[in-house]
Amino acid sequence: MKRMKAVIVKEYLHLLRDSRSLLIVFFMPIFMIFIYGYAISFDLNSVQAAAVDLSQSEQSAAILKAYLHSSTFHLRVLPPSPSPVMAAEKLLQEGKIKQYLLIPQDFTSAPRLQIVIDGSDSNIANTLVQYNQRVLTGLSPRAVGGVSTQVFFNPELKSSYNFVPGLVVILLIMVSALLTSLSITRERESGSLDLLFISPLKSWEIILSKTIPYVVVAFTTEATILLFARFWFGIPFRGSLLVLAFFSLLFIITGLSMGILISTVTTSQRSAMFAALMATMLPSLLLSGFIFPLDSLAPVLRGFSYLVPATYFLKILRGIVLKGAPLSDFWSQGAAMFLFASTLLTMATLRFNAQRGKPL
Repeated sequence: MKRMKAVIVKEYLHLLRDSRSLLIVFFMPIFMIFIYGYAISFDLNSVQAAAVDLSQSEQSAAILKAYLHSSTFHLRVLPPSPSPVMAAEKLLQEGKIKQYLLIPQDFTSAPRLQIVIDGSDSNIANTLVQYNQRVLTGLSPRAVGGVSTQVFFNPELKSSYNFVPGLVVILLIMVSALLTSLSITRERESGSLDLLFISPLKSWEIILSKTIPYVVVAFTTEATILLFARFWFGIPFRGSLLVLAFFSLLFIITGLSMGILISTVTTSQRSAMFAALMATMLPSLLLSGFIFPLDSLAPVLRGFSYLVPATYFLKILRGIVLKGAPLSDFWSQGAAMFLFASTLLTMATLRFNAQRGKPL
């Protein structure tokens, strides 16, 4: 032990001075416990739902009252005219509600409640079937009558309809950030970064030049995954390729810009790769709605989910691929991704320019 003491002390000193090792040893376990402690839950809170009451009877009022008093559902009763069913279907397609109730006009003579559920996320849809049964169990069978449950966009509730689009999102941002995170650090380690610094190109031109080639690579990756999903898993594609390409470009630029920014603040390819994985994979897996429904997250984590670009693109991808939703349904998500892309690209350019030591 006397002979080993010096080596042991030296290793402790190296560990204490190595911020990356300390990050892995201390921050990672705390981060994982915090995330999983709050996020591992498939329980849904305040599920957005709508109701179309064409009966306007005492029986229908009792059903609506049961849902309004439920701690699970946040029910919006739509006006009986004009076209309330079309309005409910549009809300379902836009992702603003998870289900709607339809109480037909002849409900008093032939009581049959219709429940239409969004099946684009099979986990949520299966949970909603159970929640509806729980609410309706408190009512008398005579008041409810028969119940007809329909699942839109994924009637067989196949889990592949949920996970494959989610994997597209995770892989796309992870690959995009990884590819470009190694860009500047590779130049720095090879000693060729100084050649870029003294080149006549402006900083933003260098950043764009390093980003554009990877846009093509990322698009190829996305196309490969979607083709495999379509012809191997049989997942339908119901939307517009042009709309998907437009939003995919925003998302890819976001991932590439994040990688470029990481490469400007790290000193080695190993640290750049670790930072890219930490910034993309874990938040996108846990806080985007891919595995755990956003409604099940604690308020603090739900607030963090709005800072994860994958949250917005996952909703867009599921909406376009499974629902055939148009461009107009995703203006808010598109605006958020544009803000992410432009902010990260600007930060990367400014950071690179500061290292370069010359004006833009």
